[in-house]
Amino acid sequence: VMAEFAINQYVLSYAADVNGAVTGPTPQTVDHGQDGASVTAVPDTGHHFVRWSDGSTQNPRTDLNVAGDVDVTAKFALNRYTLTYRAGANGTITGTAPQEVNHGEDGAPVEAVPDTGYRFVVWSDGSAQNPRTDLNVTADLTVTAAFAVSRHTLSYTAGGGGSILGASTQTVPYGSGGTAVEAVPEEGYHFVQWSDGSVGNPRLDVNVTADLAVAAEFAVNTYTLNYTAGAGGAILGAAAQTVPYGSGGTAVE
Repeated sequence: VMAEFAINQYVLSYAADVNGAVTGPTPQTVDHGQDGASVTAVPDTGHHFVRWSDGSTQNPRTDLNVAGDVDVTAKFALNRYTLTYRAGANGTITGTAPQEVNHGEDGAPVEAVPDTGYRFVVWSDGSAQNPRTDLNVTADLTVTAAFAVSRHTLSYTAGGGGSILGASTQTVPYGSGGTAVEAVPEEGYHFVQWSDGSVGNPRLDVNVTADLAVAAEFAVNTYTLNYTAGAGGAILGAAAQTVPYGSGGTAVE
C-alpha cells in the first residue's frame, strides 16, 4: 500500500467592522507556503482605516508564505479634523484655535479682532464672515485673518449764507490728518462756528480716529444806525437802530 499525501491548504478570511468594507477575494483558499491575493479595507465616507484585528496596519494587505488560516477584521474610526485660525498683522483671534472636530460636525465660533485703528478685511480662504463658524466640517482647515488700517471720511458742508473752500469730502487713514478747509461767507454774512462747536477757520482736522461730518454756520451781518440831533432840535423815532445787511431802518424825523 502506498501512502498518499496532500499539501495543506489554508483559508484566508477578511471582514470589515462597521463603517467600512473589504474589496478583493474573501475568503481565499491558499496552499501552504503560497501567497494570498491582495485585499483592501475601504472606509466609509468620513472614516479612516485603523488596523486589522491581528494588529497589522498594512492596507492593501497581501498575506505572504501562508502557513496557517487567517481570519481578520478591518477596524475603522471616524475622521477628526483640525481647524486652525490665525491672525495676520494688526489683529488677534478670540475663541478656540485650533479646534478638533469630528467629520460632519460644526466648529465653534471664532472672531478676528482688529487692533485699534484697523479693520478686519477677509480670511485667507476668501470668507468675509466674522465671527466665523465652520459647519459640516469634512477636512482640515487653516486660515489667516487679514486686517487693514481703518479709513475715515471727513465731510464738510456749508449752511445758508456761505460755502466751503477746499476738499469738502476727504478720506484719511486712522491717525492721519485731513487737508485744510475754509468756511467762506457770502457778501453780507459772517462765519459763526462749525456744528461741532469749533470756531477754527480755516479748519484742519488732525489725528483722525472716527468719521466726521460738520456744517459751517453763518449769520447775516447787522449794522447800527445812530441818529442824533444838533442844538435846537430833537429826533422823533428810533435814534439807534440795528438792521440786517441789505435791510432798511425805520423812519426818523
